[in-house]
This record gives sequence, structure tokens and C-alpha cells, in this order.
Amino acid sequence: MNTVILSGTFYSETKTYCSKKGLFHFIFKFVPNGSHVDVYCTRHPSLNGRDSNPEKTHLFRSGKLCFVEGKEPRTQSRAETLAAQWAEYFLEYRRTGKTQN
Repeated sequence: MNTVILSGTFYSETKTYCSKKGLFHFIFKFVPNGSHVDVYCTRHPSLNGRDSNPEKTHLFRSGKLCFVEGKEPRTQSRAETLAAQWAEYFLEYRRTGKTQN
């Protein structure tokens, strides 16, 4: 079997976030994409029966978090901050059913 390794850089970073109350864990994958960082949530608590519509959860079926075009995080640090904010939003939506724009 011949293996060909392509030139270039392949990398991403995965991190775990523990909710502020310490009850829930999320796993995020951060993937550089041109001038910004894409954020994927690869593990999160169930929605407890809430609607999984991306317009309500800000989470696409692929696991990618939805950001307003042009407002995507440009640094790893900012991506991590936004992932944590999203996780807390997700838990509030799960608890109350109230959405944010």
C-alpha cells in the first residue's frame, strides 16, 4: 500500500467547556477557515424536547455554530469566548424555550 502525504497544514483544536453551574459539558472543535475560526459543537446535552431548528438553537445539523456573516470569530480566543456564550444560551433555551436573535 502506497501512502501519499499531501503538503499543507491540517489542524484543528478540540476543547471541553463545563457550564457555569458545572452540571453540563460541551465539546467544541475549532477549525481555522481563512480569516476566521469555525466553531463546531460535537457534544452537548439533549434539548429536552425543545425544537432543534437552527433559527432557535443557532446550531446547524453539521454541529457548526451559526454566526452573523462578517461577525465570525477571527481568533482562537474569541472563538472560545463565543462558544462558551453559546453553550450558556443553549442551556437557557433548553430550560425555558426562550430564544435570542
